[in-house]
Amino acid sequence: MAVPGEELHAALDGGWLLPEPAPREPVHTRSIVCRSFRRDDAMIDIDGRFIDTRPFDYESDFRGPCQAGSALHNMQVRVTIDRTRHIHALVSAMPGTPYSGCAGVNPNFQRLVGLSIGRGFRKAMRDRIGGVEGCTHVIALLDAMAAAAVQAFASAAYAPRKPGQPEPVKVWKLDALIDSCHSYRADGEVIRAMRARGR
Repeated sequence: MAVPGEELHAALDGGWLLPEPAPREPVHTRSIVCRSFRRDDAMIDIDGRFIDTRPFDYESDFRGPCQAGSALHNMQVRVTIDRTRHIHALVSAMPGTPYSGCAGVNPNFQRLVGLSIGRGFRKAMRDRIGGVEGCTHVIALLDAMAAAAVQAFASAAYAPRKPGQPEPVKVWKLDALIDSCHSYRADGEVIRAMRARGR
């Protein structure tokens, strides 16, 4: 499915504004992509994918010969979040892993169903699937997906609604934003404008 703007996420060599680097050669690329969708039942699906690649052929002690660009890690998760921001369902897949037993941890991720992705999610997640009960890469992916969920609900508030769809969920409260970053400083123009609009 082609979605406007997604080419920005795929253009690895385009759009950089950093200074010209010292002479160098590529050794590793990691991408974490989170895509959010509003479902017809008013829930939000977030599809997340975590991929590591190396741009050269190499020999793995556990997988044997690995081709340049093949995925060392390819972890995928879909979380379905209800309007109260609780995980309603979760599915996962590991098409690329460094060890043959990695995918055996997939059933453990079901322990996250029912958790709120709001405040305290990261600790609660690690309590359930941390250490040998989980996968460090899936945990990193879920951290990113929890942050993306806030944007997903915010974006859904701007998206056109079909007749009969419920009002969007409001996820930001002004008091929670104040002093959380430079632009949201209490005496800044953004907070002043939000207060004036009654948000």
